[in-house]
Amino acid sequence: MNNMEFPAYYKQLYSERLSAIQKRLSDFKKIEKGEWFYEACYCILTPQSKAIHADIVCSILKKEDFFLNGFDTVSILGNPEHYIRFHHQKSKNLQSLRNHFSEIESIIDTHKDLPFDLRDILCSRIKGFGLKESAHFMRNIGIFGPTILDRHILKHLAACNVIEQGTIIKNSKHYLHIEQLWLLYCSQIHIPMEEMDLLFWSIETGIILK
Repeated sequence: MNNMEFPAYYKQLYSERLSAIQKRLSDFKKIEKGEWFYEACYCILTPQSKAIHADIVCSILKKEDFFLNGFDTVSILGNPEHYIRFHHQKSKNLQSLRNHFSEIESIIDTHKDLPFDLRDILCSRIKGFGLKESAHFMRNIGIFGPTILDRHILKHLAACNVIEQGTIIKNSKHYLHIEQLWLLYCSQIHIPMEEMDLLFWSIETGIILK
């Protein structure tokens, strides 16, 4: 890393948005256990799809009590009004999640104080979850630590001189390497990674979502 300073552009936005960012992180920690399932659904749906569409679909699933009723979700995911890419495969992943979620809940309860271990277990137990999706789900239920790395975050990390411009994650080992660079950067400029993550996303979307 060439420069351990937080660029002025980010410093200014961070100062302006810190209160809203910290409130959102506090909201994550208040998520009730009964919401965990639909947060996991959301993280299955978001890859290569619009976050707002995933949010709409999850609202429909919750309203129709998918967890209890276990109906076929293909038509909901494939609806052009809130289209989810790879909706056939993601529908299968949602069914798998529902079938095994009591086990997933137990794993979370016993590993929530070991977030990096928990992420590895979730990757292996939830179909459709990789390192990014597992970390995203954990963050959304108030378990912080692992990073949520995608092309948008990589762009901002490059702008902060944490990684080189144009970096693309090649594999899991590379993901973990970039994660360590980011966490080191956060510790050196004294900004929690979770706050920086939401700052970067608020720049991308204009809102502090999830």
